[in-house]
Amino acid sequence: MAVLKCLGTSAYIPTKARDNTSFLFSYQGNSFLVDCPGAISHKLLKTDFDFKKIKQVIITHQHPDHIYGIISLIHTQLSFTDKLTIFSSNPSIKIIKQLVKMFKLDKPGFPRINYVNVFEKNYFFQKNNLKAKAVRNVHTKDSFGVYFIFGKKKFFYSSDAAFSLKMLNTIKTTDYLMHDCTASSSFFKKYPQLYKSHTCSLQLKNYLIDKLKIVLIPVHFLLADKKEMTRIRKELSPLKKVIFLKDYQSLNL
Repeated sequence: MAVLKCLGTSAYIPTKARDNTSFLFSYQGNSFLVDCPGAISHKLLKTDFDFKKIKQVIITHQHPDHIYGIISLIHTQLSFTDKLTIFSSNPSIKIIKQLVKMFKLDKPGFPRINYVNVFEKNYFFQKNNLKAKAVRNVHTKDSFGVYFIFGKKKFFYSSDAAFSLKMLNTIKTTDYLMHDCTASSSFFKKYPQLYKSHTCSLQLKNYLIDKLKIVLIPVHFLLADKKEMTRIRKELSPLKKVIFLKDYQSLNL
C-alpha cells in the first residue's frame, strides 16, 4: 500500500486553508517529496514525517511555487542528511544548482546532491515494485507530470497542466488521477488565457464521465472568487469517485 501525504492543494496564490500544491508519496520504504514550495520542513512535520528523512525530491517545473522551498529544505538538513537526489528537468536543475551555489549550500555538512534528468530514461526511478516516469505536459518548457506504478496500482500527478489528451493517453491507464483543477469553467471563460497552461473542472468531468474506475484527486485550486469551490464541486458532481484532499491529510492508495 502506498501513502500520499498532502502538503498543499492551492495554486500559486495560497488561502488560509490551502498552500501551494505539494505532496509526499511513500511506498515500501521509498519516499518522494513531489514539488517543494516554502516552509516545506514545517509542513512535513505537520504530517508526522521527519524532514531529515527526505532523500528524494521531484521538481516538476521551474515556477517559484514548485521550486522555491528546495533551498530551505537543503538548509534544514545540515548535518542530518548526507545525500539528496533531485529528479527534475534540465531547466529546473540549472536553477537549483545556481541557488545552491549562491547560498553556499555546497559546503561540507550539507547533503551531497545528485541531480537526475527525468527524461534520460523511460523510468527515472525503478526499484522492486515501484517505478516512476516523467510524462511531458502542457505548461512550460520541459514541465512534466509524474506517473507512479507500484505493485498492481498506478497513480498519475499531472502537475500544473493544460488539459491534454496526448498527456493522458501517454499513461494509458491509472487508478488515481491527481490533476490540475485550477478553477471552474465560468472562471476560465473570464480569463481564457488559463486554458493555455491549466485545466478547469468541466474539462475533467467531461474526460472522466465514462471512466468509472479512475479516482480523481483535484488539486491546484486558485479560488480567487469565494464561490469558486462551490462551482468546482458542482461541475465535478456527476463523477462518482472524487476525493477533495485537505492540506496535511493522508490518503492510502
